[in-house]
Amino acid sequence: MSWRPITLMAALCLALAVPGTAAADDPPPEVEQRAGTRAPAEVYGLSEPAQAGDPVAAAKAHLADPRYHIDPADLVPLRTVVDGRDETVRFAQRHRGVPVFGAHYLVHFRKDGDRREVVGAGGRFLTELTVDTTPAVTRESAAAIARIALIRDRRAKESAKAETAGLVVIPHGAGQLAWHVVLTGRDPVAGRPLLLDAYVDAHSGRPLFAVDRLRMEGPVTGTGETAHGRTVELNAYQRADGAYELRDRARPMWDGSDGEILTYDAAGGDITAWLGAGVPADAEPARSGTLAFGPEHTASGAVDAHWGAGQVYEFYRRLGRDGLDGRGGTMHSVVNVTMEGEPFANAFWDGTKMIYGGGVGDYRSFASGLDVVGHEMTHGVIEHSAGLVYIGQSGAMNEGLADYFGNAIQVDSFGIPMSDPNASLLGETLCTTLPPEQCAARDLDDGRVAGEDYLGMTVALDYGGVHYNSTIFSGALWDVREALGGASADRLVYKALTEYMTPLDDFVDGRRAVELAARALGMSARDRLTVSRAFDRHGIKPGWERALRTDTRVLIDGITDPYARPDVAGGRYVVSNSSPDVVEPSHILTGRVGGGKPVRLSENDRWNFMPATDGKRAAWISFDATRQSYRIHTRPLDRSSPEKLVHDGTVVIESVAIDGDTIAWDGVGPDGEHSVWVKRGDAPPVDVTAAAGVRGYAPSLKGGRLAYHKVWTEGDAAHNAPAVLDLESGAETVVPMPQGSVSAEPTLTGRHLVWIYDENGDGRAGIMRAAIDGTRTAVVVPDGPQAPTAYWFDANDAFATIGVWPDGTELSNDILLKIHQVPLSGGTLQRFSCNRGLQEAFASGDGRTVVWLDGTDGNTDLVTRDRPAGRCRGGA
Repeated sequence: MSWRPITLMAALCLALAVPGTAAADDPPPEVEQRAGTRAPAEVYGLSEPAQAGDPVAAAKAHLADPRYHIDPADLVPLRTVVDGRDETVRFAQRHRGVPVFGAHYLVHFRKDGDRREVVGAGGRFLTELTVDTTPAVTRESAAAIARIALIRDRRAKESAKAETAGLVVIPHGAGQLAWHVVLTGRDPVAGRPLLLDAYVDAHSGRPLFAVDRLRMEGPVTGTGETAHGRTVELNAYQRADGAYELRDRARPMWDGSDGEILTYDAAGGDITAWLGAGVPADAEPARSGTLAFGPEHTASGAVDAHWGAGQVYEFYRRLGRDGLDGRGGTMHSVVNVTMEGEPFANAFWDGTKMIYGGGVGDYRSFASGLDVVGHEMTHGVIEHSAGLVYIGQSGAMNEGLADYFGNAIQVDSFGIPMSDPNASLLGETLCTTLPPEQCAARDLDDGRVAGEDYLGMTVALDYGGVHYNSTIFSGALWDVREALGGASADRLVYKALTEYMTPLDDFVDGRRAVELAARALGMSARDRLTVSRAFDRHGIKPGWERALRTDTRVLIDGITDPYARPDVAGGRYVVSNSSPDVVEPSHILTGRVGGGKPVRLSENDRWNFMPATDGKRAAWISFDATRQSYRIHTRPLDRSSPEKLVHDGTVVIESVAIDGDTIAWDGVGPDGEHSVWVKRGDAPPVDVTAAAGVRGYAPSLKGGRLAYHKVWTEGDAAHNAPAVLDLESGAETVVPMPQGSVSAEPTLTGRHLVWIYDENGDGRAGIMRAAIDGTRTAVVVPDGPQAPTAYWFDANDAFATIGVWPDGTELSNDILLKIHQVPLSGGTLQRFSCNRGLQEAFASGDGRTVVWLDGTDGNTDLVTRDRPAGRCRGGA
């Protein structure tokens, strides 16, 4: 979401001023409106008296004025920030008692002795919300939907746990009532724990989005004093038994019962035991028999974590903040965790505490870098202030602010001059052998510009590039620090974060927040110009997203359903979509690949998703919130007859395939097993994977045959391979695959069975084909060191289309998923489109035609192209 600034007429500006409260020569207040609400996005330049006493009551009294269109009863106070003479009260909005996601409104005061005046107000308050807050979907169904739909990796889904936390209102249009579901588990692809805040429409059951609660980094830690031989003082605590703990009660935040800095040594214990709020009840801080915490505490990272947390506390105390939560709450750190017995090479803030992996391989303990400690703990500050949502541009700002403050804490603590070439590096001294510039995860002086360097990721990848795009924003802030000096810049950025930013801000909103904070601080015109020029240099200007080019034809401009997956056959496509404001449950559209306006197929008002087509008919899935059931519907593409219900059951369905009057689907039944079902005409569905120990995924139908990915065990050995079932005779052919190899996405065309395979589990995959009955296998693209790193796959009779992650580590659009194509007769993979952003969720049409979802031009479009691109700038 972004603001659309509007210049108001002088009459409106004057209407927002209270007569008699400002000098005659004072300029009128300035107002910026926000689309979709009558509450102003920002009002500044006010000078109005406010009531004395409680600042929350004073703020509510001010906002009760009709010009704000806000009912103070819908406001819940979150916190009050005091910065010298400045006071800022932050509220969260409620709609009929239900929290509104990301809706914060702030009132800014300035005090002179006992006098208080309002100098500004703004944020997000949605005045047009009318959504019914009575859910139709149960907690249990919401949890099941979130686990299946909002976790992308199959293996992660199987082990994940889902717990429904409560209701929220998502601020789209009239609002969407949603269940907030907390998903926990392990992501085997990323090799990290899973902790997601997921949201499911409580009226339709449609999954909305998920936000990563773990503020993860890669190997991004830096120098730790004791890890590098530096002797530091530690505030410890002597226990009654004479032992000493890493328990710091010497800071001003200690109130006799709370406000400590505590550091725990997991001693190699599994990370899952430490996830969640606080620490386990039986956990004890790291301890030593003497006041000298020895080599074991250096190796575990306990000394570095404890000392570093103290430095973070003191840095923010100089800015007027008492601890991460601003209220002097205890700061917890846990070091030396593992994951399933393996070293955990990472560090993160989990919403309540820091968790660090121990040193491994070429890396020191992940608590040994003060910039990493500062970065991760700053996520706690952000969470307890602006609450920037960890997705897209707001998530990149969240990471960027953590970048900025993490580096600021390190350079100030060690007395590193800003002119030092390593001052801008994050995690540069983590490595035991690599030089700083090679070891660093990010460089705040990398000079990235929004329009040129913003990575066109969808939310499916790094939640919209929150790490990869962070230095665009943090780079502008670091430029300000280099120009204005640390103390002045830190106060400016902190004030912007805590008093002007709101959860769903984008880069331009962030720039506005910093500029407003500069004005509130009374900075000189020269310094304010320096701030503006820093953002200009990094391309953070209104409308920067529009300076992009594509080589594709748009079929649908603005796909708003985050789980849209198109299918194509016979020159027709099907895809799910929602309304532009994402309020409506998703519906099914069809159109011609050759062009023309899409038409709607689905007639129900439920959440509709995962459509498939055979070129004449479409099949798709819907969720019935009243019955808590999953349905499959079909309808002719020409809409010559209404949609037809062909299945209604409790199985959580993930995908569907259609060929004439035959329907197949896969999903998870009440027993937790993943199976494939097939239904022919009016006959009841049959579980083709009913045998004990057999699972099935990704069904494909063609010419009276069903192909699917079969997983089974024989004794202690696990197997997986494409399987082809002749639906008439019942005979099944399992394609022989080498033990230990992994196959995926078996696809039936008119003449072939085509799939991808990985012989050694290295992530690189080749392409194989067989006759349509599963016999006579042949290699189309061999697996091996030169094989592509594959994701997403489809094929027709002549060509295989594959999504390829290009090799490379440079942070650029060139390494995002790109579509390639190869003849089934063999040959070289060819780049299909030169669009610079993410290209995913594609489907093969006739000949060389491909339809896909593309993130290049700033949003997600359904696009098509009918020939390879040849050579693109930056590579083939």
